[in-house]
Amino acid sequence: MLTEGSKDLVFAKYTPTWKLHRKIAVKALRQYMAGNRLEEVLHASMNICLPLMAKENGAFNPENYIDLMVFNILNGVCFGKSVEVDDPEFIKLMKIIKEMLEMTGKGFVEDMFPIMFKIWTTYKYRTSNNMNNELISIIKRKFEEHEETFDLDNIRDFTDSLILARKEAEQEENEEILSQLSDTHLRQTLIDIFTAGIETSTITLGFAVRYMAGLPDIQSKVQEEIDRVVGKDRLPTVKDRENLSYTEATLHEAMRLGTATPVGVPHSTLCDTRVGGYDVPKDTMVMINHWALHNDPNQWKDVNKFDPTRFLDENGKLGNKPDSWFPFSAGRRGCLGESVAKPELHLIFATIMQKFKITLPEGTNPKIELAGSGAVALPAPYKVILKERNIL
Repeated sequence: MLTEGSKDLVFAKYTPTWKLHRKIAVKALRQYMAGNRLEEVLHASMNICLPLMAKENGAFNPENYIDLMVFNILNGVCFGKSVEVDDPEFIKLMKIIKEMLEMTGKGFVEDMFPIMFKIWTTYKYRTSNNMNNELISIIKRKFEEHEETFDLDNIRDFTDSLILARKEAEQEENEEILSQLSDTHLRQTLIDIFTAGIETSTITLGFAVRYMAGLPDIQSKVQEEIDRVVGKDRLPTVKDRENLSYTEATLHEAMRLGTATPVGVPHSTLCDTRVGGYDVPKDTMVMINHWALHNDPNQWKDVNKFDPTRFLDENGKLGNKPDSWFPFSAGRRGCLGESVAKPELHLIFATIMQKFKITLPEGTNPKIELAGSGAVALPAPYKVILKERNIL
């Protein structure tokens, strides 16, 4: 129901059609990321959001501002548009995304007893279906507008890159497989990038801000590095990233201890196989326990301690990815949007750290409490106090 008949990339089965679908989507992302569009979109978003955050006096919940930052970036990436905090479409889409995440995370009777789908669907299922149809309708309208105004010499955003990649595939790929790839598949790709990107990015940044508020010593080290590498007169850029190793390591540690998707996304085995001494038949649903990987005391020294240095080498540079760190999953079913998410998250985090000193209200326990549903883990609602460090 959520994927218009399994025509997305996240949940669809591994088939020749899926492989071509993924190939086209990856090519489109590479085309989009080739220039400096992401940086431009990100800076535009931060220039809208940072002044709003700076106006807050006293303790406040930063959730709405983090939502707006990420929404504007993903909206800019996918559709080339920015919005203000009171924009009706922003409010509507964030409400749909969050409510659907909550409902799907808690499960449906129809999934436990599929016969219910044919006899009588629950109110929860019908509500979720209506919201999903509203989301699809909005994305469909944006996609069709792009098709109507597509200009080969003016690729405006990821949607245009996706249309271009499909046109190029028409000249190169197997005609029979290509015929099975419809506009619905491309629309679902946009939904994957847009909604999943918003969900995971807002949760990750929510954890990162909350951790920094309770860890002033680590926050100071991040800010010292940013001041040294970037200075105070401009926003961090993609080129700065390679010299902001401690900042990125801090974000990586926030992604480890604040595992946004504890058990990842369900897939299924392609054949009878054997894993760790267990027989796993063909078509068995399988999921990766990311939380267990990120909290394995055999893989991480002082597993409960927030320690960015575990991601750095002897020269203080970002080292090789640890064997037990998988926030973007792995393999052929790894996160499609990883190439966008990593620089996006790093630049947002670095910019917030550059701009503000973040503290907890007096009397707040620095230990993070978790909330969320079965699909995601997120920090329980919290408040912070911001103090501007410098004027850009």
